[in-house]
Amino acid sequence: MERLVFDVETVGTTWESLDPAVQESLLRSADTDEERQEVRDSLGLFPVTAQIACIALYSPEQDHAAVYFQGPNGGMETVREEKVVFVPCTEKELLIHFWEAAGRAKQIITFNGRGFDCPFLLVRSAANRVRPTIDLMPNRYSNQHVDLMDQFTWFGALRRRFSLEVWCNALGVEQPKREVHGSDVAALYAAGEYMKIARYCLGDAKATAQLFDLWSKYMRYAGPGQEPAQS
Repeated sequence: MERLVFDVETVGTTWESLDPAVQESLLRSADTDEERQEVRDSLGLFPVTAQIACIALYSPEQDHAAVYFQGPNGGMETVREEKVVFVPCTEKELLIHFWEAAGRAKQIITFNGRGFDCPFLLVRSAANRVRPTIDLMPNRYSNQHVDLMDQFTWFGALRRRFSLEVWCNALGVEQPKREVHGSDVAALYAAGEYMKIARYCLGDAKATAQLFDLWSKYMRYAGPGQEPAQS
């Protein structure tokens, strides 16, 4: 596998399940009721208070995807569609599948992977006692991991950071009509709508692949006589 594009979706643990000492630590800097509620509502953003609910793995060369997702209520079966397979599993199994695929890839591609996806994968792998197979956080200027958030801000030269959806709109990347947004994932997970989360996650992975193709062809200078990377 030449390139692996991936995206993760996460879901926070319940506030009540946290140890009282952890609750106290999280609320230490929250002074108002609004700030305390904001802390409770943001548990899904941090790997110490959340799990990975879903990961989508997409190969641009093969135009094939595998989506692994948690379905803790049971009764879920593997779903095969054209060029994609959806596989229900535990978080540990999800992580094992990811590291197996990552170990075969020569390059990984993400959107804000260094700031979100990769730290989540590493912390949750440690929590599940799953060993990494590659370095997800190599030198940020190398081509081993291309994080489009870095590339689209020219490593911080452009101070404003825009979302995946904004970049898709700006560069003409068509996306299916969104019925799900990132803020919906926790509620969908609680309602057992795991396939909706899986399809949303897959859409983001494919959009990332399209943005990478545009970046490599039209925004990245490959050098005299050099051809841009092909997706």
